[in-house]
Amino acid sequence: MSILIRQYRQEDRQEAMRLHVTGLNQFGASIGDPLLDQDMSRIEDVYLRNHGQFLVGLLNERIVCMGAYRKYDNETAELKRIRVDPDFQRQGFGQLILTTLEQSAQEQGYSRLVLDTTSRQSPAQRLFENNGYKETRRMRYNELELIFYEKRIGI
Repeated sequence: MSILIRQYRQEDRQEAMRLHVTGLNQFGASIGDPLLDQDMSRIEDVYLRNHGQFLVGLLNERIVCMGAYRKYDNETAELKRIRVDPDFQRQGFGQLILTTLEQSAQEQGYSRLVLDTTSRQSPAQRLFENNGYKETRRMRYNELELIFYEKRIGI
């Protein structure tokens, strides 16, 4: 299987939102606050025009994975929206999108990456921890426990 990783395009909006919602629902990880998902309707402004990136992975012209980062501060990017379609999980696509995002962030001059996930998303936790991300703190938000991670890159 050959996957094509490319930058998000406006015509990807519906499929990206589908993948986002599917990923959250798969693990019961939706926080239930629509304000926290507003970036998904403004991908160009939030990510592409603000020293960030939003990537999609296509297999036979179908978006099967995605991920993004946005500027957090001058040295830090925040990883967001890493998702893999349930039909294509455990095939290395999450690793591929994460590696590609890390390389892109390093090329943009970032030296640190931060992210959060929920305690319900154990595959995401394993992916991040296996790639050198260190847990920095935990926080309760509504019914969920958020886990925050960081990693130095390009050193």
